[in-house]
Amino acid sequence: MKALGHFKDPLLLGGFVSNIFNGFLNPLYISAILGKIEPQFLSIGSFMASAFPALLGILMENSRLFETLFRFLPFLMAGEVLLTALVIYTSKGDAVVIYLAGMFIFGVFSTSILYLLQRVKEVLYEGDRARWDRRIASADALGYLVGSALVALGKVEGQDPTLIAVAGLLQTVLVYTFFLVSYLAVRRKLIQQVEEEVPPQWGWNTFNRLCFCVAR
Repeated sequence: MKALGHFKDPLLLGGFVSNIFNGFLNPLYISAILGKIEPQFLSIGSFMASAFPALLGILMENSRLFETLFRFLPFLMAGEVLLTALVIYTSKGDAVVIYLAGMFIFGVFSTSILYLLQRVKEVLYEGDRARWDRRIASADALGYLVGSALVALGKVEGQDPTLIAVAGLLQTVLVYTFFLVSYLAVRRKLIQQVEEEVPPQWGWNTFNRLCFCVAR
């Protein structure tokens, strides 16, 4: 029962839900989308899914850029959801379009958001980070187990790329909702810390206070 109590944590719960979808959708994604795409397109998608994260990792070493993106994290999440919905609407079920657009969105938006969420973990867990990393890894594995079991036991079959993409969009919306709860809690905590450290006569507004705290 004590272990179940940890699922009150939005980040942990978000990882669990995300991997239920991953376990359920990955077999369908491989058969209905990847199985219909020629190798050269697969390699282009793989390139985008690795090149953008590598570039973003370098760019986010700039503390000013990281601080700016962190402030606008909710808008990045909303942008990913809207762009994914637009791709689904315009792709007309084309597996190549869904795959390549998905790899681009993952490489740019999803990667940026995951990088920025490390700041949330840093603030929430501080000295207890190793224990929380183990719990999150266990929750992720449990979620994947549940999702995979649903496919195996239920003999689920799906060959419509559009439906799979819509299910992936639903996954993103649910998971980012959990992540957003943690982000807002951290933002409040950071602002409170700055209010205690920065003399009020400086006249900084909330926006600048958060900038100061993240930049540290």
